[in-house]
Amino acid sequence: MLISLATFEHLPIRVGGLAEAVTSLGEALQKQADVMILMPSHGLLQDEEVKKTLKPEKYCDYRIFVGDNIFPVTVYSAARKGVRMFFFSNEVLDHDKVYEPRHIFIQKMVHFTKAVPGLINMMLKIEQQKPDIIHINDWHCVFAGVLVKKYFQVPFIFTIHRLCHEKISSHELAEVNLGELIDHRFLEGDMFNIEKFGAHHCDRLTTVSYTYLNEEWRTFFSTFDGKTTYVWNGTDYTFWNTNDLKNAHLSRAERKKMLLKENNMEDGVFFFNVGRLDVAQKGVDILLGAFEIIMRGEVPGSEKVQDKIRLVLLGSGDHHLENEARRLENLFPKNMKAIIAYLGRETTREYYGAADFCLIPSNFEPFGLVQLEAMCMGCIPIGSRVGGINDTVLDFHDYPEESTGRLVPPRNSTALARAIVEMAQFSLSGQGDEVLNKMRARGREHVIQNFNWDKAADRYMTVYNNMSSIKLPFVSYSEPY
Repeated sequence: MLISLATFEHLPIRVGGLAEAVTSLGEALQKQADVMILMPSHGLLQDEEVKKTLKPEKYCDYRIFVGDNIFPVTVYSAARKGVRMFFFSNEVLDHDKVYEPRHIFIQKMVHFTKAVPGLINMMLKIEQQKPDIIHINDWHCVFAGVLVKKYFQVPFIFTIHRLCHEKISSHELAEVNLGELIDHRFLEGDMFNIEKFGAHHCDRLTTVSYTYLNEEWRTFFSTFDGKTTYVWNGTDYTFWNTNDLKNAHLSRAERKKMLLKENNMEDGVFFFNVGRLDVAQKGVDILLGAFEIIMRGEVPGSEKVQDKIRLVLLGSGDHHLENEARRLENLFPKNMKAIIAYLGRETTREYYGAADFCLIPSNFEPFGLVQLEAMCMGCIPIGSRVGGINDTVLDFHDYPEESTGRLVPPRNSTALARAIVEMAQFSLSGQGDEVLNKMRARGREHVIQNFNWDKAADRYMTVYNNMSSIKLPFVSYSEPY
């Protein structure tokens, strides 16, 4: 079977978790089938380091029509860990920003939509083969999937990693001679709902966790019952491994003390948060609110642990949240450090390998990788009871003998603050170490056994072969395990 994965992100191009997911899935699927990645070049081909490591070579040239204009497209091929990659290049597709500015991104989406069928047509001429499946990852690639299905009779799988409710005007589509895609059932005024369109036209619709499918069932997925299911993501536990830390020979307590000292803080109970700073999804405002009410003694028991709480926040994004993090850092310099930056996977791994707890206060999380990465590194997650966090973390109170973390209600600073205080008190108690160390060990084992990419690949293969279980239009009380 030849599987094509269409995406706007794949390592080394990374904006969010989509890059990690598609890259790892492709590598896992390659063990069972042949895999090809289809993506815009995003300026990657001009990067000297990429040229050295990937060694891309020209595969073919052709032209596409966009409105009244003709644009050349050059496709380059490369290989990464056995997975074949195709990069689409022209003056639009080479723009080095993936999703911005908006008007360039829309142009890039249109060019990609037209370029993908062009490549498959060239493959038929050059290799006398076409993909058996086109697997579309998120709404950016939906139109390409629909055209490939229409003109080459290739089954189209659509994975929604996160519902975005994105729209484009029918006028815009007509202007770039994509009027054949306009389906009046999905028009809201003049605006065209891309995800609903893709979900209707695909052969199978998937999302990335059991809980997220149910959270969004009534508002979106129920419309497409009979072809809708979930496939959990995995994580690369070979990378998220304490054996590869700079100071792997030291104990966790020693690593913690060293890393806190680097951030001008004394030893204590180390809480860590990493990721995009935003209000809508990641709930960083909830986290900052929880930290402040603890520091001000507004949660029962907080006065007993205030002096020992250490918080490192690593990430960037919303400027208001960045300023709020700096404000709290200035108010409580002995307790908090805000690192407003993206420092890469290796640095993040060092923090996971030293911190006691990882805070994941998401308002919603289709799947989420942070909790899995943290558990792999022995860093106990304290997260919201939503989406993939709910599916992957076994709560300290719900599963006392099997627990791997702590779950709290979303959008609730007080509940999060209470959980932080509770776990800090437990850490500082004489009985905490043995229980917490068992949780750390269980967390890594839990991820390796249940949320690895080979399992995800197996599940996707059943989807590709029309053998997967589907979500039915009634409430299911079955557990996901």
